Formats: sequence, structure tokens, C-alpha cells
Amino acid sequence: MGMEMGMEEDDSSSSCAIGSFGKDPLNSLVSVLQTADKEAQAKQLRDLGVTDETFAPALRRSCMLCRRGAQLYPRSSDLAVSFNGGKDACVVLYLWLASLAAHARSAGKDGAEPSASEPQQVIFFDSPDEFAHVRLFVAWVIRRLSLKMVVIDGCSFRKGMEDLVAGGMRAVVMGQRKGDPWMDKVDAFSPSDDGWPVFMRVNPIMDWSYSQIWAFLRVFGLPYCDLYDQGYTSLGSIGSTLKNPALLRPDGTYGAAHELVDGSLERAGRSNGNGSAKALAAANGNTSLPNGKQPALPVGVSPVTSPTLRSFRPGSTSRLPPLPRTAGVVVVGNEILTGKVHDANAHFLCDTLHSRGVVMKSVEVVPDDIEAIARCVRKFSDHCDFVFTSGGLGPTHDDLTMAGIAAAFEVCLVEDERLFEVLSNRSSGGFLQRQVSDPCSGDRELAFKKMAQLPEGSCVEWPEDGNMWPIVSMRNVYIFAGAPHTCRAMFERVAKDGRFEGEQQWVSRTLWLDAEEEDVLESLQRTVDSFPLVEIGSYPSTTVPGASDTTDLSRRRRLSITFEAFEEEQVLAARDHLMAACPEGILVLDEESA
Repeated sequence: MGMEMGMEEDDSSSSCAIGSFGKDPLNSLVSVLQTADKEAQAKQLRDLGVTDETFAPALRRSCMLCRRGAQLYPRSSDLAVSFNGGKDACVVLYLWLASLAAHARSAGKDGAEPSASEPQQVIFFDSPDEFAHVRLFVAWVIRRLSLKMVVIDGCSFRKGMEDLVAGGMRAVVMGQRKGDPWMDKVDAFSPSDDGWPVFMRVNPIMDWSYSQIWAFLRVFGLPYCDLYDQGYTSLGSIGSTLKNPALLRPDGTYGAAHELVDGSLERAGRSNGNGSAKALAAANGNTSLPNGKQPALPVGVSPVTSPTLRSFRPGSTSRLPPLPRTAGVVVVGNEILTGKVHDANAHFLCDTLHSRGVVMKSVEVVPDDIEAIARCVRKFSDHCDFVFTSGGLGPTHDDLTMAGIAAAFEVCLVEDERLFEVLSNRSSGGFLQRQVSDPCSGDRELAFKKMAQLPEGSCVEWPEDGNMWPIVSMRNVYIFAGAPHTCRAMFERVAKDGRFEGEQQWVSRTLWLDAEEEDVLESLQRTVDSFPLVEIGSYPSTTVPGASDTTDLSRRRRLSITFEAFEEEQVLAARDHLMAACPEGILVLDEESA
């Protein structure tokens, strides 16, 4: 891996880095990873200042995944680490190098790293719209750690990967995490997507939170790009990256990325790459180094000239639209997973929240298991504005939602005296009375005590309509009952104050075509590529609004194409683009003429 410890610092080369390799921070990390005893390792981390009890297990699991990846792909030509200079990429690169070094040392091998003739292969996906600071930082890290960098031009990512795979590369270690785009169905080891050359994606930190990323870098003093100390929390291209508004101080300056308390706002500075974003980026001074020059890449790598930034369109404004609010749903219950009970709550919540302008990020069904509930709730809470759980609130052995949520936030369960009193008196019937009317043990008090156990620090909102069941929430997690009518009533009651309203409302249009999907595949794909801000769906359809079953219109084959976004202009433009691109004669009806 070629980790060079104790080298003299080259200040001119590290002008875009926070931290250095001068005091052997990787060796400190290797020392922790070498420790096999869990308690001893946890103490090492506490001594270093780590207070998050979930950090040590996450670190051990990621180290194990790195070692497993190295076992599966042992040759230097088999595997490369993707390194784009971002915080997650830094964590993965350092963790990969240190994990293998720790394993080698623990195994008693001479030398912690492979010979200098086999440096670790690193892939840098370059783009004309890349931050100059990032380019310089990447080049500096590669040089300092004596790594072998392969640069893939941003205009030909797929071709570059095809060449690498043809040359024998079989796996790429990546810094993706749950909550990142396209990570919904990705595992720690996931094959490449259809249509791409075949290789394995290794994702050792996929379950890490935003706070754990910064704990890792700062506790071990590992270098990261200086843009993260200037108000940026998630780096993409110049045209899609702004300073995070959540870090804006009253005096107009920005805090550092590690100061962001709410990890769900990590991507609040990311836009969709339009001209306004690029112009704002330019206004923030993102396009070059302080001296106005583009940084040099390592020897043998051709420099890439950044394109001229697009200016605002006439009549446009520098004010970006508000970020959409996001939500996730956690459905708890073995009965759902086994098919004994049909879940209606997720459908209701998704439909209702979507209609309010909220972006639904994910729905997950978990078993009656405290750890599974905690893991899912923690993940959703980190990446969504709102999380809704349903099920698991009764008095029986398998009602574990409150315990799971308490575990997710590392707090205890405490008895809410008022809730216990209300349950004991049972002044009105309904859900609670049915739950505990005839416990098998006859010990109603025990049942009531369990149901009155709430996560410490949770918020209890008592209803004004006489309903005996309060709304309990923990931070951004709202805890609802599993019975569909009760879940619906609880949501509607707490939503009356407008807290779940989105910042914008969805705009949608539909086209009905006399065609099969394969008939419009090319036209549809061109439209999708041309309008990335519009959610476009294609669905076989059997009915057309306004047409009777006996009309010729209703008998024709139909395909419904939906267009949805927050900006009506984008929706209409996408619809018109597809209508113009479709073969003549296949349009049956568009929604505006229905």
C-alpha cells in the first residue's frame, strides 16, 4: 500500500488539505485496528475522544469488510479504490490501507505493506467541472501515500471502466453510504449495474452516519480537503455544490462541515447542476485556487480545463428553490413479513405525504426485533426530515417498537406517569382497551406499565379531542399504532398544524399512448436524459379518463407516461419533448385535454 510514515511535510503541496501525514495518523489507526479485544479497542477509542458507542462496532465491521475484499481480490491488478477527494472517499481509502496493514502486522508478516513495486491502485473519475481544490488534494494524497492513480475522463466513465475490467480489474472499493443517490438496493458487496462492465462494488462504510465519518477523520487526525472547513458538507461538481445553508452564521461566514449537527442536512448544499447553481458557485469563489490557477495532476496525467461557467438566464433569480422535505416509513411486525397481515399504513402515509409535497425516500418492513428496529430508525432519522413508524405498541412480548427507538438514540425507556394513569383508568374505549382488556396473565397493571414506557426525552402530545392515546415522537421520528384506522387518525391529528407540509407542491401531467413500451423506448430515454429534474414513469394502462368501454378510444392499447416535478415549466417541457419525439399517430390523449 506504500504508506509513507514520518515524511517531511511539503506545505506548498498541502495548501488544500486540512491535516497532514507528518505525525503518522495512519499508524495510529493501524494500532487501533490491530486490537482484537473489543473492550480494549473501545477503550482506545474513548481515550482518543470517541464518545459515540456505535463507532467501535461500525469500525470493526468496516475493517472486516476491507479484509474480506482483499481476500477475494488478492492481486494488485484485481482491485482499485475509488478516490474522488470527498470525505467518504478519504475514510474508505485510509480505512482500506490501514485495515490491510493491521492484518499484515497481526499475522506477523515482515512489513505492514506490500512492496513499493505494487502500490495500491486508485481510480480518480475526473470531470471538467471538478473543484480545483479537490484536484490538488487528490494529487497530494496520491503522491504522499505513493499510490498508483488511474484517471478516468468524466466524458467516458463507462469506456474507462471497460478498459480497466478488460485489463483484469474485478472490484472497486467505494465510499458510498446509505442515503446516497442510487444506494437503496446496494449491499456491502454488490455487482455493477446492468449495462456496465462486470465488476464488484465493495462498500465498507455503507452503514456509517455523517457524524461517524467526521469522528473518524478528526479523531485520527487524517487529512481531508479544506473545502469542508469552508462551509461545504457534500462535494459534487462545481455546478451542483454550494455551501450548506445550515452552517451559515449570523455574521455571514460558514461553519465547518463537522459542526453540522443534523446529519440529514448533509446534502443541503447540493443542487441539480443548473446554471444558477454554477453562477452561485462562482460567486462563492469555488472555481479555482486562491492564486487563480488550476492545480497540476500527478506526472503523466493531462490537465483538464474547466469550462466557462454559464450565466443566469434572462429573468432568472439567484434565489434557489427550497429543498424538498423528505420522509421514510418503518413498518414493524413479523405478521407483515410473513404475509399474515396486509400492510395498509405505508401506502396511506406515502400517498398522503406525497400529496403534501414531501419526497418519500424509503419504506422498510422490519421484524419484531429491537436491533433491527433501531438500525432502521437510526438510518432513516439520519437521512430524512421525518420518520414514521407503525406497529409494535401493545403490551405483548413482540411489541418492541419503543425499545427499538430508544436503542436507536441510545437512551433508556422511562415510564410516563400520565400515560400510565390514563391507561389504568381507561376512561374511554378504543385501541388501548382492546389491546389489554383480557390479558392472559390477568395482570393489567403490568400491561399498562409496559405500554407507558417511552424513550427518555421523547415528546408526548396529548390530544384535545378527548382521545386517550397521545402522539409520541422522538426527535424526527413519529410513533404510530399498527391498526390502520388508528394509524390514520394519529397522523391526521398531528398533521393538523401543517408540520408535514412540503416546501413545494408536486406538479404532474400524464400522456396516454396507443403503444407498447418498446415502441417509445428510444424517445422516452431521450426525454429522461434531457430532463433530469422530472420524475418520468411508464406504466401499462387499461383506461383513459373520459372514455367509455365501448368507444374505439378505450379499446386501443394504452401506455400511460407520467411526468412529475416541483416546477411546472419543467414538467410541461418534458411532456412536450416526448410528444414531439414520439412516432406519429400514437398519442391517444394528454391530461390537459381529458
